[in-house]
Amino acid sequence: MTISGLIKSQKWRFALIFLLFILVAGLNTAASYFFKPATDALVKGNLNTSLSFFVVMIGAGIISIILDAIVQTIYSHQVQDYIGLLRQKIVHHFYQKNDQTVTEMQNELGNNFDMLTDNYATPVQTLISNSFTLIFTIGVLVQLNWTLVILTAILAILNLLTPRIMEKATSKANQQVSIENSKLLKTIDHWLGGIQELRRYSSFSELFRTMNKTDSNFEGSNIHSAKVQSLSLFISSLANTISQIAISLWAGVLFFQGKMTIGAALVVGDFASQIFNAIWIYEQAMTQLKSVKSVNEETKKLEKAVPKNIEKLSDDLAELDINDLDVKYEHGEEIHYPNIKIKQGEKVLLTGDSGTGKSTLFKVILGQLKPKSGTVVFKDSSGKVIKPDLGKIGYIAQDSILFPESIQNNITMFNSALDSKVEEFVEKVQLKKDILKFPDGLETAVDLDKDNLSGGQKQKVVLARSQIHHSKFVLMDEATSAIDSEATKKILQELLKSDVTLILIAHNFDQNLRAMFDREIHLKGVKSNDN
Repeated sequence: MTISGLIKSQKWRFALIFLLFILVAGLNTAASYFFKPATDALVKGNLNTSLSFFVVMIGAGIISIILDAIVQTIYSHQVQDYIGLLRQKIVHHFYQKNDQTVTEMQNELGNNFDMLTDNYATPVQTLISNSFTLIFTIGVLVQLNWTLVILTAILAILNLLTPRIMEKATSKANQQVSIENSKLLKTIDHWLGGIQELRRYSSFSELFRTMNKTDSNFEGSNIHSAKVQSLSLFISSLANTISQIAISLWAGVLFFQGKMTIGAALVVGDFASQIFNAIWIYEQAMTQLKSVKSVNEETKKLEKAVPKNIEKLSDDLAELDINDLDVKYEHGEEIHYPNIKIKQGEKVLLTGDSGTGKSTLFKVILGQLKPKSGTVVFKDSSGKVIKPDLGKIGYIAQDSILFPESIQNNITMFNSALDSKVEEFVEKVQLKKDILKFPDGLETAVDLDKDNLSGGQKQKVVLARSQIHHSKFVLMDEATSAIDSEATKKILQELLKSDVTLILIAHNFDQNLRAMFDREIHLKGVKSNDN
């Protein structure tokens, strides 16, 4: 988030905001200044003149309040529009570059934006409005007595230096709040995502303990941040109060020396209050801006456009070669794979006991996981090693990824050019009978909250998605596990008679289903531990 970005999000609107800030500051200063002639006239016995000035003061004050309410609303629109633009850029970053987890994305798009709104956008507004207040007020003090300006300048510098005392502490405290919030989101994702399993094994106490610990850490970071902010506020308030008293005392000295009227002396006290309140607010605004510096830097990185990949990628995936492949996990477990060669059009069944690395192998092939050693290379029809377009590889996981849209859109992935082919592929994956059960047919919306599709129906939708997009190289990870054996057989018959290169992970296939494949690769999962 930047000031220039905030302005550019809607330039004409910000120009109006700027103008209104000037008017509000000018009216507030005028309302305060008119107290001088009103008081002087009253001292001289000119009641009518005094009342006239008081009426003008009240009028200026009322108009100022109305304009201030208007500018606050308009500024709020400006901020929300800017945040909307930032959110679009960051979502585009996440789309182009898969470098963060879902919980990290939630933290960036939710908590961090709330923090920037409160501690960046709001202080910016404060800085702008108070700057005009200071300009008008100091201009009046120059007219009243130049020594007041000198004293005000000295005290203002001292006031502006006080936030530096707590600057690092407030920044660190706010950064810790962001970190603990991210940890809380991860805990919610990891534990509540498996709440059915926790219920099944009556593990509420462990859920409660973990959630309570993470929540306590988050609350603790917020409490610590509040303490640091309060201490910073106390230091600034003390300096502010001392400065106001000093200016008022000097105005009293000037009055008794006959260098200003009683009205002027009283107005100086009011202006001193305005000046140092503005400086105090300015200090707090600067502290807030600096407290979210690290969060804002992260946001700036994410909003930058992701460089386009100009590297030429090939979708001529004629052969897959896996040689001397070893994958090591963080806890030390290591999986060794046999050398594997799969040619275009082959239908391969990948089997093995749990933990032998079947799904892990898919992650390595898709570039989602880097191996410890060994190679995974693709070759084109001429036998040349190529840089594959991994986006062209169809990947169907056991846990189907669907979106809260119609079944048809989930199959076509919002490509309307494929709408006419949907029914053909619905039939190929044995989904037609299921569609007929829904009143809205293919237009039935997938309800992720109510879970209106069964596990088997979801898998069929994803299978249809892969086939309708003509993926020539397909990885299926237990992709028919929730589909009955008869439907699975028919689906496989359609796939196996195509020219698709298919690697399918399965562990519950009978001999008839196994015999449908060209060959079977059984992983033994040779493991070792490096201690």
